[in-house]
Amino acid sequence: MSGFVGWLLDVEPSEPGELRLVEDLGPKGRRRALGGTATFGVLILAALGWTIRRFQVKGQFAPELWHVFRVWSTWRYLLLGLVNTLKAAGIALALSLVIGVLMALLRAGPSRVPRILATIYVEAFRACALVLLITFLFAQMPHWISGWTLESYALAATIIGLTLYYSTVFAEVIRSGIRSIPKGQTEAGMSIGLSEGRALRLIVLPQAVRRALPNIVTQAASLTKDTSLAYLVTYTELLYRADIFGSFGENKLQTLIVAGAMYIAVIALMTSFANRLKRGQRR
Repeated sequence: MSGFVGWLLDVEPSEPGELRLVEDLGPKGRRRALGGTATFGVLILAALGWTIRRFQVKGQFAPELWHVFRVWSTWRYLLLGLVNTLKAAGIALALSLVIGVLMALLRAGPSRVPRILATIYVEAFRACALVLLITFLFAQMPHWISGWTLESYALAATIIGLTLYYSTVFAEVIRSGIRSIPKGQTEAGMSIGLSEGRALRLIVLPQAVRRALPNIVTQAASLTKDTSLAYLVTYTELLYRADIFGSFGENKLQTLIVAGAMYIAVIALMTSFANRLKRGQRR
């Protein structure tokens, strides 16, 4: 990082071959970042206080709007939506990782044609809006496959859309990990009789995945949040169920707040896991 931004943040350069999405801040950069964070925090607290005050004035904290959350059937209904969210996210994550590893190997490999094809795949789907992929697939799938229920079409469109988009994200994360491994590792593999491709798969890739694992978990959290886009294709994930429940109970705002807290809890767990991985790698 150089120029004005580098001066402003006072960054410290990363170690050669170390996988980082951004460079570390220097002492001045840390002070500026701390000041900016404190200012932003004060603004957020002020906005939150104003919002809570408006809720109170408008009667949004009235007990009759919240008593429904004391009943287990309410939580069961919302938790089933969370299960559907995690199901779609889990399947899409597994498929995205498999395709992402394959695309990363092809882009980093020695063969020209597979490298070009993998690059086209990554650049094309990474440039697509995720919501466009999901809605397009949902609209077209009944023409490709007949006899499914609406829920099945919505689930398949969500999984395929997430897979197409996030496989490109994981491909770039893993390819960055591959590039962070010294070339001597590949050369050492070739010196014992492995081809360049096999050395890449057997020696470099495991190290690259281990280095990229915290970033993979972070992107997995983003994938989980983006399952909420399935609301647009009527897949009964958490947001969709919260919207339906709130509409019938005439407490949509309260239901969405609870659903938001459930999202935050899941993402916080995943983010905490990613941070633990990062600390473990530093040690």
